[in-house]
Amino acid sequence: MWREGMNSKLNPYYLVGLVDGEGCFSVTFNNHKSNRLIEVRLIFEIELREDDKEILERVKETFECGNLYNLQYERYKKWRPHYKYKVSNLSDITKKVISFFKKYPLQAKKKKSFELFAQVAKLITQKRHLTREGVEEIRLLKEDLARDSLDAGNPHVQWGAE
Repeated sequence: MWREGMNSKLNPYYLVGLVDGEGCFSVTFNNHKSNRLIEVRLIFEIELREDDKEILERVKETFECGNLYNLQYERYKKWRPHYKYKVSNLSDITKKVISFFKKYPLQAKKKKSFELFAQVAKLITQKRHLTREGVEEIRLLKEDLARDSLDAGNPHVQWGAE
């Protein structure tokens, strides 16, 4: 069994396959506290069953960023306890997550999602999200992904809430 401190980094090709199947690249829009402009946030996450927590710990070790969350929704009988690995820090997303997937490209359904996610990250690093035109450009990228996604009707896997 894996223990903290051991070499727990995952094989990059295993991680690519895991994210192709279970990962989520999302963009969310929230009203900013000042109400002047919409806040744009990037989130990368993977959710797995509670008994797969160890894999998510190793994902965190591999990316050297992010956090794990234990999710238990007692009010939903069908939902079993599970864990979420989440990265929302822009620097970690651009320098670690996006760099990783540029070096080890996704091969299946998440490839297009990642490409759009990376485009939004570039716009944010260029401070385009601070203008109305930039926010609209990001919104259009988000709509492209929703049209392309087989999961677009499922709010759990959509590109965030508005």
